[in-house]
Amino acid sequence: MHDERSYYRELLKKSRSYRVDLAAKHWCDLHHQHFDWLGKGNEGRAHRVRHLNAHLRALRRASIELRAQSLPHQLFGYVDLADSQNDAVYVHTPNPNGTAFPAELGCSNQECVAPPILACRVDRRLYGIFRATEKGSRVFFLVPRSSEA
Repeated sequence: MHDERSYYRELLKKSRSYRVDLAAKHWCDLHHQHFDWLGKGNEGRAHRVRHLNAHLRALRRASIELRAQSLPHQLFGYVDLADSQNDAVYVHTPNPNGTAFPAELGCSNQECVAPPILACRVDRRLYGIFRATEKGSRVFFLVPRSSEA
């Protein structure tokens, strides 16, 4: 139990201190940060919720931070309800590697009806929720509305 408490304390700390630091990086080529390398969020709903909350907190911090940036950027959250290890916050900018900007996300242009675990956590006034176009996919993209990015 002690290890679990310290694990979640570190997760909370990591999400609260998340920074993109675009000024230091100068550009991002689909730079991303995962918050559940161990797949602990797959162990049950309570674990999944804690990881989603950390993920959303970091996405919100990045959105606020990037508002002050003049460099064009693309910010989105990637949520894989089938495997929490894949969840990540992505930042992308024009870059010298030649990766297209903005990046194609592989999702519909229409916002979707969010599954309950996301619907009750994502403020739809601030973020659009889009489902991956791959048939049977449980992947969702959380995209800040233009006033947020």
